[in-house]
Amino acid sequence: MLRIGLVPIVRPLFRGSRFGLEHTSRQALEALGSQWGFEVAYVCEPVADTAQAEAAARAALAANLDLLLVQHVTFATGDVFLPLLQLPIPVGLWALPEVWDGGPLPQNAICGLNLGVSLAEKPTKWFYGAVEDGWLQTRLKLTLEALCGAKVLRRGRVLWLGGHAPGFFAFSALPETGLTVEKAELAELWEALSAVPEVEVAEEAAAFRELSEYPVEQLRETFRLERALTRLAQGYDGVAIREWPEIPDKTGVMAYSAMARLADQGYALAPEGDVMGLAGMLALRAISGQPAILLDISHFSARGMMLWHGGEAPLAWAGGPTRLVPHFNRNLPAVRDMPLKAGPISGLRLLPGSRAVVHGGVLSGEKGYDGDSSWLTQASWAGQKLTPRQFLASWLNHRIPHHMAVGMGQHEEALLEMCAWLGLEVLPANTEENRLVW
Repeated sequence: MLRIGLVPIVRPLFRGSRFGLEHTSRQALEALGSQWGFEVAYVCEPVADTAQAEAAARAALAANLDLLLVQHVTFATGDVFLPLLQLPIPVGLWALPEVWDGGPLPQNAICGLNLGVSLAEKPTKWFYGAVEDGWLQTRLKLTLEALCGAKVLRRGRVLWLGGHAPGFFAFSALPETGLTVEKAELAELWEALSAVPEVEVAEEAAAFRELSEYPVEQLRETFRLERALTRLAQGYDGVAIREWPEIPDKTGVMAYSAMARLADQGYALAPEGDVMGLAGMLALRAISGQPAILLDISHFSARGMMLWHGGEAPLAWAGGPTRLVPHFNRNLPAVRDMPLKAGPISGLRLLPGSRAVVHGGVLSGEKGYDGDSSWLTQASWAGQKLTPRQFLASWLNHRIPHHMAVGMGQHEEALLEMCAWLGLEVLPANTEENRLVW
């Protein structure tokens, strides 16, 4: 739950400072928080001078807020709100509407908002209107989504199990947003596997109901792996795992069906030790409220780009029947085979140097290669509509690592705002199709 603070500012000479507008708007904001799932965690009495602003700033900082709303009840000069604007937390400037539109000017709040945004020297979101107004709610909802993503990238904790897959050197990069990454060797997985009691494996086998080309008995080692990964994942927001070649070599099974079944339960697991990809998954899950997955661009044709991965997607992404089948290369149990659900998607790829790619598009729902797959159409890049060919050119021209973290729904605006709060540079599309780009 996001924690929001509210600091009303006033200039006592204005009539609007005596109407109690800060109290009614606070009540409306608290009621909205009950509906939307945020907490109004800090509120102070109206601030009218620098000393009061500095005291409010200290209290707001101590309240561990995710967003501070500085509310222009009336016009106020910069000395009254600069201590609040300068706080190292996200700040929104909010002007209340005038209570009448003729005669003496009651508040002049929107002019105060104008003054405030002109003095801001860091990312600052402006809001205008009553809590009930649709425009304010649209802007606030977008900000709350963005801050949910920013929060997990700043304060989250993930496990990097075994490092990156062999030769995937781009996956050695780690996020620069504040996300805590704890490393563990695969030896910890082997220990966890040996510690799984046979009775737990039997319980998983007895509860198994998914359509499968394998009899349940041949899936016992995948059930054991599922239980071992569950133990290792405790206390973490997600796990980036080196799931090949050691796991199939040692256990005789691929990790993908275990990863898919754990994803059904709400765990976030990134294959091939891709921590940056995992970070993107966590942000997308926080923003969309749905599980996110990693996909490769595996084919290109007039139909678009086929997005595919080895079969670790949760059932929430299924666009049709699912089944467990052999791995396409190693012919070992098991991967979840299914078409990805048709509909809009959004994507985020974090990059070294505090950079990011924000993208989107629409999945057709048509199945491609075995595993989880579908065709990406109506592609977009940072809100700019591109053809699939232009999108592919941009992806390759920027030399982006080969995993796309994608989430359900249209969330590019929230992702772009999240990147602004985090200080990430969003790369523009680079659609050059013929020249060398470096």
